[in-house]
Amino acid sequence: MVEMGYYNYYNNEHRLSVSKPHDRYQEMVDRYNANSDSIHHSNEDPYSEKNLAIREFEEQLAVVAADNRSKCATVHDVYAYLGKKYFGKDATTYMDRLNADDATRAMYDNELNATLYGTYHNSNLSDPRIKWTQEDWETEAANSKNANQKIISSQMNNLLSKYDVNIEEGETLLISFNPYEYTAQVTGINDIEKLNTINKLLNSGKNAKELFYYTFQNSGSLDTEAVTKYRAYQNILDLTGEKLSELTLDDGKFYTSDGKDILKLAFDGIEKDNLIPMDFKAVAKQYTEGLLNEIAKKGFNSMPDLNLTIGYSKEYGFFSTSNIMYEA
Repeated sequence: MVEMGYYNYYNNEHRLSVSKPHDRYQEMVDRYNANSDSIHHSNEDPYSEKNLAIREFEEQLAVVAADNRSKCATVHDVYAYLGKKYFGKDATTYMDRLNADDATRAMYDNELNATLYGTYHNSNLSDPRIKWTQEDWETEAANSKNANQKIISSQMNNLLSKYDVNIEEGETLLISFNPYEYTAQVTGINDIEKLNTINKLLNSGKNAKELFYYTFQNSGSLDTEAVTKYRAYQNILDLTGEKLSELTLDDGKFYTSDGKDILKLAFDGIEKDNLIPMDFKAVAKQYTEGLLNEIAKKGFNSMPDLNLTIGYSKEYGFFSTSNIMYEA
């Protein structure tokens, strides 16, 4: 049987390399079935009609991709082989792909990704080999959101149950976040001992960070300045290890305590980051500079912080605090 999952078969230096194929679908199954103490911000039902159909398609495409790799010794060979197959010529350009019909472009994209990286995930869903209508996808988007809510609520329930924390009928937890430290603060009930235990559980591992991501992704209208401030902080921290809140702003530029220009350090970080494809490094620099320019206009401390909260109860699981209840 052909191995399933992501793998950098041709050692592309701009893509992540792993020691063994990373099977996203199996990870989805594990998250869905495991009775663990881990919370994940993004979840799907692996046994939904869509995911079962995609898995079947992935398995079929994996055989084709393995056969392609047996014929193609290099990345150039792969592009030439698939270019001939889908566009009728060995050497293709971006315009060849852009001008192709949606079906051809989708099939090419998916087979290319499967051949080079062993995965169909995040590829072109217009592939006619997957028999889905637009209405199907719109319905699935809603179902996926609901399924994610149910799964993450179940993960929270598993976490509390594992440590003998019982949320009574009628009790509601209110969870807020520090968007810079990725920590959670739980309020809403009078039992201080229980609150302390829940706070400890949520702030263990990556639970608070994952729940923050879930809340952020499922929030409605958010303050634009607050979102910019949050993204700028985390972007600079990831690229340089420096906290934007501790930097000095002078004449529109941010400097570290030893006088280094943070934008230059960030650009250096982008150049050294192998997870950012070479073709996107210029875009990453432009994005980072744009964030810093927005913060410099008012100053970090003069901009609002991102205020995210989410509710949790035994009856509803996780729900929006703007009175939008998800079906439990």
